[in-house]
Amino acid sequence: MSINENQKIELFDKFYDWLKADGLKAKKSERLHRKKIFASLLANDEMTLDNFADFLQDYKKEQILVLKGKMIEINGLPCFIQDIKLESKLDAFTLITDNNIHLKCKTEDLNQIEKKILKEKI
Repeated sequence: MSINENQKIELFDKFYDWLKADGLKAKKSERLHRKKIFASLLANDEMTLDNFADFLQDYKKEQILVLKGKMIEINGLPCFIQDIKLESKLDAFTLITDNNIHLKCKTEDLNQIEKKILKEKI
C-alpha cells in the first residue's frame, strides 16, 4: 500500500484519535506526544507506518459501512441500501438494496458511489 505524505498530514488527527481509542496514552504532555508521533509518521518509521496502514484499513471500512441505510440512485431508480458485504481485503464490496439489487463496487470507486447517494430533504 502506497501512502503519500499529503495523506499522512490530512488524516493525522483521525489517526491519533484512533491510536488513543486503542489505548495509546501520553506519559506526560499530549502535545509533545502528538508531535513525536507525527514526526515518526513523516520520517517513515516502520512501526508507525504499520499502525497507519492498519488505521487506513479501518478508516476505509468505516467509509463503506456508513453507506448502509442511505438512498442511492442506480440507473435512475432510487434504492435503499439495506446491507453491505465487504470483501476480505477491502478492495471491493457489494451494496444490497431494497429492490434486491446486488451492486458490486470497487473500493477505489468509493468517491463516485458517494456522489450517487441521494441527499435527504429537510
